[in-house]
Amino acid sequence: MKRLKKLFTPDYAFSDLMQVNFHTLADQGYKLILLDIDNTLASHGASVADDYARQVILRVQEAGLACRIITNARWQRARQYAADLGVPLHARANKPSTRGIRKACLSTGIAPEQCVMIGDQLLTDVFAARRAGCLAILVRPRTTKEPQTIRIRRKWEKKFLGRKDHP
Repeated sequence: MKRLKKLFTPDYAFSDLMQVNFHTLADQGYKLILLDIDNTLASHGASVADDYARQVILRVQEAGLACRIITNARWQRARQYAADLGVPLHARANKPSTRGIRKACLSTGIAPEQCVMIGDQLLTDVFAARRAGCLAILVRPRTTKEPQTIRIRRKWEKKFLGRKDHP
């Protein structure tokens, strides 16, 4: 049971991406930041990047880290979003599958142990990161406006985290 719980437990949890110290992650030997789109970088369903997302990408780059977007979103919308940010994309990743993470690692030549996956969901982002061997960071969703399927997952996440509020 402990092993199962560890698969769904993030290494760190922050209220938003601006709290993540990318310079510290670089100093610790991490080389690649993998970011989810929906409710991590953007409001759910966004196809154009906003200033918040641009600032996050700039902070990652200023820390000397490579960056990729790993998302379960559909290719066309995700491609437009990633292109708007100028960041390589691995769409339809089917997280919690590790396929998207493995592809990102292969494309950069960086081992999963040197990667950080950042997302807003335990059942997809954190679980995929843990299974792949990456550092897992959970952030609070940018908005509460989400599809019903995700709202159902959130109830489970809140119970699992042992509190009423996401990070």
